[in-house]
Amino acid sequence: MKHRENTVFLRVLWFVPVLFFLVFCTSAPGIAGKWKEVGKSATLEFSRDGTFKAVDNQAMAVSGKYALLEDGQLRCEILQEGRTVDVVTLRVSVKGNELTLTSPGHAGAEHYRRER
Repeated sequence: MKHRENTVFLRVLWFVPVLFFLVFCTSAPGIAGKWKEVGKSATLEFSRDGTFKAVDNQAMAVSGKYALLEDGQLRCEILQEGRTVDVVTLRVSVKGNELTLTSPGHAGAEHYRRER
């Protein structure tokens, strides 16, 4: 009987960290992939390695590194010739295949749909 109680305890002990891992992973917005601004030509592409590429509506391209912060913010470091030239912090929201970016201090938001 003691062996059975130990087995049940070990299974529960194993399940708790797995549950926390799954909750943590599903709560982070999944931004990896290519996104196109709704009704416009701008695109964003976020790679799983923490890099991004962006092309605005005037076909100007930038690239750099990004990080998702715990408070629902997206921090982008725009790189030029291997060095950081600008840092932009935005609020990010992902619902299904729609991504919304808002900039502190600016009215309105940018809405994107996942292309892949």
